[in-house]
Amino acid sequence: MNSPTSSDPFQVLGVSQDSSEAEVRARYLELVKQFSPDREPEKFREIRAAYEAAKDPLSIAKRLINPPAEETPEWSEVLQSQQRNPPRLSPGFLLSLGNRVGDDPATPPQSD
Repeated sequence: MNSPTSSDPFQVLGVSQDSSEAEVRARYLELVKQFSPDREPEKFREIRAAYEAAKDPLSIAKRLINPPAEETPEWSEVLQSQQRNPPRLSPGFLLSLGNRVGDDPATPPQSD
């Protein structure tokens, strides 16, 4: 049997890597009912270890920073895309940038 630490905890639990905490917990509870520690202690330990790994704050942070389904784009591709389709800024927004008083960002704009 594969070690629980060497396999993907989401695969062990049978959920996708972009599943929410609630979905992971619900699936864990289903599996615990199915594989009780009295009848199948090895499988239960594997499921428990996978659940602990999936709910680990570092694991959650990694999934939020680098979603598993998305591939990180190359900077050159992003820059070329922005050059082809530059962001559109409204004239009102651009004009509002010039209404700042002084260099101090804490100074509120003066109204006439």
